[in-house]
Amino acid sequence: MPTSNLPTDPNAAPQSDQHMSQEAVAQYIREEQQNRRGGFTPRPVFVQKLNEFGSPNLAVLTFDQDTQLTVAGLLKVAPDDHVIVYDDNAPGGAQYVHGTVAEVRDAHRPSDCVPGMRLIYINKIHSADEPTAETTAR
Repeated sequence: MPTSNLPTDPNAAPQSDQHMSQEAVAQYIREEQQNRRGGFTPRPVFVQKLNEFGSPNLAVLTFDQDTQLTVAGLLKVAPDDHVIVYDDNAPGGAQYVHGTVAEVRDAHRPSDCVPGMRLIYINKIHSADEPTAETTAR
């Protein structure tokens, strides 16, 4: 597996946004699926901070509820950041979700195959709650 886009220190957090490779995402999904309970199937998604330019980051959607998503990835975000999650593989068809980062945790389980990967908990924002230009330009 190519490691050119991964940190060299397995315990180091990413210093800037880094992209997971497609191979790393596929391997993570295989390993995560083996340990998954509750019937949710992890799938690849793209995540991007709201109002930021550039390519979205490839990540893994590890859980999806009515009010919250959990994503595993290398994206550098902090609580209260607004993000968009593009889910091209959703069971009901491609969709995107606006959300606010609730919590970011380092992933320290032995099954986590991507050094520096973090679990990102995102509270979904429903259309009436979506941020406007005034609320995001703080």
